[in-house]
Amino acid sequence: MRDRFLTGMLTGGIIGASAGLYAMSRMSSRQRKRFMRRGGKMLKSATRVIGMTRGMNIF
Repeated sequence: MRDRFLTGMLTGGIIGASAGLYAMSRMSSRQRKRFMRRGGKMLKSATRVIGMTRGMNIF
């Protein structure tokens, strides 16, 4: 079960990253700057959530 979950998370991460790169290549420079600011905030909150789940021993 754990192996399938980690495989799914890894696959989803790769798909998400490639979709993000494609979207960034289609943006103007102004949109790209706004996206990068928003992406940094999302990354900080995601690392905070991952830290909380590790503390609860969910994974």
